[in-house]
Amino acid sequence: MNDYIADLTKYTPLIISLMVSLVAITGAIASIIAGSISDNLRLDFGRRKIFILIGGTSSTLLLFLLPLGKSIAIIVGLNVVMSIMNTAAFVCNNSLIPDVTSDQKLGKTNAIALFGTSLGTVAGFAIMLLKSSSNVFFAAGAICSLGFLIVGLFFQESKIDTKPKKWFAEIKQTFRLSSMKSERNFFRFLISHFFLHVGISCYIPFLLIFLTQANNPASGELIGLGLSLQNGEVLIIFTVMTIISLLFSIPFGFLIDKTNKHRFLIISRAFFAVTTGLFALTPLFRNSNPLVVGILFIVPFSITNTADIISRGALMHSLAPAGKRGQFIGLLYLVRTLAQIPGVIIGGVLAQFLQNGYQYSYLVGAIFLLISIPFISLSSLKFLTFKSLDKKITAGP
Repeated sequence: MNDYIADLTKYTPLIISLMVSLVAITGAIASIIAGSISDNLRLDFGRRKIFILIGGTSSTLLLFLLPLGKSIAIIVGLNVVMSIMNTAAFVCNNSLIPDVTSDQKLGKTNAIALFGTSLGTVAGFAIMLLKSSSNVFFAAGAICSLGFLIVGLFFQESKIDTKPKKWFAEIKQTFRLSSMKSERNFFRFLISHFFLHVGISCYIPFLLIFLTQANNPASGELIGLGLSLQNGEVLIIFTVMTIISLLFSIPFGFLIDKTNKHRFLIISRAFFAVTTGLFALTPLFRNSNPLVVGILFIVPFSITNTADIISRGALMHSLAPAGKRGQFIGLLYLVRTLAQIPGVIIGGVLAQFLQNGYQYSYLVGAIFLLISIPFISLSSLKFLTFKSLDKKITAGP
């Protein structure tokens, strides 16, 4: 999308920044509203599927229209509307997972979802080989439409017997202190989610610069690995990441279901933080062979990242209350969007004003990942206490 806009007339970097910001903000607001409305829908067709079908297919239709518009204003407007519809569909799709999956199988279900995401990455690389930018949009739109149609038409939702409530009143009630106390485990997880994405946002915006640039042309400062984009070295790095995710997704899913989700996420997050911080060291070894060094560091990073994503999703689905799953999962989208703001600013300040600032962004990102762990631990202790007490009561003296 950004490359496509960059080829248009009247392009400025500010346009892309404006578009990304508008997409993030409108998508975050839409996620909470769509999630809460779906919580309180009582249609025979399904409360989540209606959003998945209508929101998903509408967003892909707009994707077909994007290459037809040559005005930047129209493209930005279409992209914002597409984000609203797409986010509504994805929040309800994410809420559907715990609706139709038992708690004992959430690990495998989230693993399958990540497996599909990895396949989508491979498909994305293949689509990028198409010469015409219009064909890229058409191919991506066709694939997305197929996915939304399959879920919207063929998945069965169980009927909800409880009476629906007004979605706006439900949202207001959620932010009351009493409601937050009753769902303290989820809100602790929400805080953890915020620090996680602050950390990730410290380095993600500068990832391509870090991989491709060897030295800063102005200052001679050591930036990163200096991999070649034209020779496909960066593509190899992302391909290795994808393959690792494909190989480890399903095994991790089964393992999470056999163990405690909290503990698995805590261990995964700790190793994820370590492998993220270690990325700061890659420029020191690039004289050997930058591509080999990149692969050696990306493998453990990809393994721990995969473990974190799956266990995080399983725990999120487990903690979200059944009556407010859509709204609470929408809150996660909002928190992730808000976390990007300080994360990007921190990473930008480090890169701008400090020698080796691009490397420091990985170290600072790792620190934020570590900060997120205690909030998982606190909710884990509370959750396990109630779980253990429940087992004792059920088992009897």
